[in-house]
Amino acid sequence: MQKIRALIVDDEKPARRRLLDLLEKRAEVTVIGECSNGTDAVRTIREEQPDLLFLDIQMPMLSGFEVIHQIGLERLPVTIFVTAFDNYALRAFEVNALDYLLKPYSDERFGTCLTKALDFIRTHKREEMSTQLLSLLEQTQRDKFGSVPANGRQPQYVDRLLVKVAGRVIFLPTDEVTWIEAAGVYVQLHAGPRKYLHRCSLVELEKQLNPDRFVRIHRSTIVNTSSVKELYLQSHGDYTMILKDGTELKLSRSYRSKFQDCLRQPL
Repeated sequence: MQKIRALIVDDEKPARRRLLDLLEKRAEVTVIGECSNGTDAVRTIREEQPDLLFLDIQMPMLSGFEVIHQIGLERLPVTIFVTAFDNYALRAFEVNALDYLLKPYSDERFGTCLTKALDFIRTHKREEMSTQLLSLLEQTQRDKFGSVPANGRQPQYVDRLLVKVAGRVIFLPTDEVTWIEAAGVYVQLHAGPRKYLHRCSLVELEKQLNPDRFVRIHRSTIVNTSSVKELYLQSHGDYTMILKDGTELKLSRSYRSKFQDCLRQPL
């Protein structure tokens, strides 16, 4: 039987050594290399095309998630995350049924993860893994930015959105998004001439975006205020909003005050 080719990526040498020792006990696996940072990991994955990847998340140069972005889900090996994330962040992994090793881990826990990964490789479940990874990326982004911290500090807002397009994950900067419309359980992101369907409700996405830049103007529409060119008053207190690219949107009377608050001046 052809051996499974594994790559270890971790910025801590003792962590790499532990994984190497455990893998050397498995006759069906051969370790093709070690990387101490995300940049080297991207290069090695592209050149060597391993079957199995042990990937640390918090690393210099590029994080584990940024490695995934640069490689693309369609070219990513079957992946086991090696992480020191706290329990709050780990809930995203558990919900999405994606395996991981939480440092420090036992030999038994390692064995469970490896067995699952080898099953993915042998049964060609890469598409399932890609779906789980996308869900993980979206969930960790929501967990990090989507709620107000308990300490009451000013929350951070996303500066890019993870959008799945034809098996790839695109990191779309929010500054490029001109407006957003509801589309059932999805939203349609408009970025100039491009459109992206993103699995997220309008209400949920509104919480993640900076309210100084993005504002709800209708029950089904959010607009990037920097893309607004003109407003025309219509009947019953509604406005027609003209964007810089010529798009016409409706500013509903019920959302007028929210738009004024964002502009910090009355209409």
